[in-house]
Amino acid sequence: MAEFEIRQELPRHAVTIRKVVGNSEVAQAFGECLPKVFGYIQSKGGAMSGPPFGLYHSFSDDKMDMEAGLPVEAPVEGEGEITSTTLPGGRVAATWHVGPYEQLAQAHESLRRWVDEQGLRPAGPPRDVFWTDPGQEPDPSKWRTEVVLPVE
Repeated sequence: MAEFEIRQELPRHAVTIRKVVGNSEVAQAFGECLPKVFGYIQSKGGAMSGPPFGLYHSFSDDKMDMEAGLPVEAPVEGEGEITSTTLPGGRVAATWHVGPYEQLAQAHESLRRWVDEQGLRPAGPPRDVFWTDPGQEPDPSKWRTEVVLPVE
């Protein structure tokens, strides 16, 4: 049984790359975007302030408008496809998924159902926070991902 929580989050500076990709290309897009963002932050002397995340602006049966990024301690000016942004603060619902990324959609669906049951409404795009680095932990059954949905 999944556990859910409601909490307040503070706004956070972030550096991201936003792309529209086919649903089957999402993992590949993260694999390309996150190293670019990490390298860019380092090249600008920025400091990360948390794990990588994926933000999902919209999705259909075949495409996803997604943003891959890293939170930073202070704003880092963007350049080209790399954008400086702020993750908004506010009230969020969250749950944990342990396992391969291919099963994250089920965690999103469970969270969305729970939010509806609580009489809340989504107030922004959902996101995944990737707490496990697959480069450090090769076993997908041990990967920990937090699924977060802004609510009102």
